[in-house]
Amino acid sequence: MNISKTKILLLNVNREGWHSGNMIYDMMAVQKACDTTIYGPGNPGYDSVDLIEIISKLYGNDKPDIIYSYFTPNERVRDVYQKHYKIPEALMNFPKNLDKIKTLKIFALSDFWARRPDQYAKDLIGSTFQYCFCCFTPPYSNPRDFWSFFNNDVRKEIKFVAYPRCVDKNCFKEYGLEKKYDIITLGVLSHFYPLRSWMHNFLSQNSSKMNIKYKNHPRCGAEFRHNDFVREKYAMAINSSKMMASCGGRYHLAFNKIFESMGCGTAYIGERPYGEQELHMQDGYNYIAVSPNNFTSKIMEYLKNPEQLKKIVHNARDTFEKYHHIDSRAMDFVKIIEEILKK
Repeated sequence: MNISKTKILLLNVNREGWHSGNMIYDMMAVQKACDTTIYGPGNPGYDSVDLIEIISKLYGNDKPDIIYSYFTPNERVRDVYQKHYKIPEALMNFPKNLDKIKTLKIFALSDFWARRPDQYAKDLIGSTFQYCFCCFTPPYSNPRDFWSFFNNDVRKEIKFVAYPRCVDKNCFKEYGLEKKYDIITLGVLSHFYPLRSWMHNFLSQNSSKMNIKYKNHPRCGAEFRHNDFVREKYAMAINSSKMMASCGGRYHLAFNKIFESMGCGTAYIGERPYGEQELHMQDGYNYIAVSPNNFTSKIMEYLKNPEQLKKIVHNARDTFEKYHHIDSRAMDFVKIIEEILKK
């Protein structure tokens, strides 16, 4: 079975310039794995929301083997995209007639907490999606947390598949920059990221007493207007520090900052994420697991033992090269699709 010739119609908004990665890298992995056509709000040629018309325009008398959609049927395009791309009202509810298309359909999901359980039930039951690919499907999240968003009727209709995140190895790499800082934090500081917020507050108050150099980078391109600290600039900021401290948010997940740090030759120091073993992560080998109770002692332990820190960075780079960039995730995608198409 030659999966590279499998035709995928990927439905998503154009997120270029939106932020430093996440969904963009996931889409790039799908593109590498299969013959992929991207269509959706903000993309060139977005002039219809009717999938029957769209497929006719893109494929003629043929059709895609798989529809891989980040949208549920008739989903309202978010206002931020409508304003940025000046999308007319007639194209704001996308896609229509998904149920009329007879082909394999996969719903691609990232932040499972972004909708309420009743909204998922409304959006997914009867949608004709057969699968949901989510980067945080257990074991990459606490099953109790994850499944609380999807009722039994949703789970009867749709099979959930674990498909972790990845990053671009051409961006997140060893730049050979001077390690100006001992430790940094990056990203939003809010109640959703309690440990990272605590880390920042602690380091802001105590780094001088600990005699270490600390830097916080609060903006990571979370909106279109935040486009001055993304991609290479963002990666070089990581590469300029010996360690990067972060967390897995409210749900203790493996966010991209783990893989970004691994790729950039900077030791990741944070809480144990769900899926640690499946992600080939090992405390003291390729990252440093901490809690508020041992955060200070772990920082000082590794700064006083630069050779041990160097080993962690080396092992993390090796782990990253094997498992966590776009090319490796594309190979994972191929394996999953092969198994699905065999059924």
